Amino acid sequence: MTVVYTRTGTPNGGKQAEALAYFKARAAAIKQHYGVEPEVKVRAGGPVGEVIMISRMKDLNEFESTKRRVIADTLTGKIPTAPDGVFAKGEDALWLEL
Repeated sequence: MTVVYTRTGTPNGGKQAEALAYFKARAAAIKQHYGVEPEVKVRAGGPVGEVIMISRMKDLNEFESTKRRVIADTLTGKIPTAPDGVFAKGEDALWLEL
């Protein structure tokens, strides 16, 4: 069963460009290091400027394995973190495709 992981960020006023740059850099690093191909999108309605990164993995085992590696590599600096003050809030979600 395919797993869809989303990371959503709502930027602070005037920080939309930095939020988008961060999501693009993080998606590129994840693709380079783990072979996952995240998509980055910007919301046009609702909270305008909200940014989302969407990743698909074959199952929960692949998600868990990748997530552990991403966390470890973020701590060592291989994967970018958001600059201070860019985001007002963020949310991660896990979806199962049926």
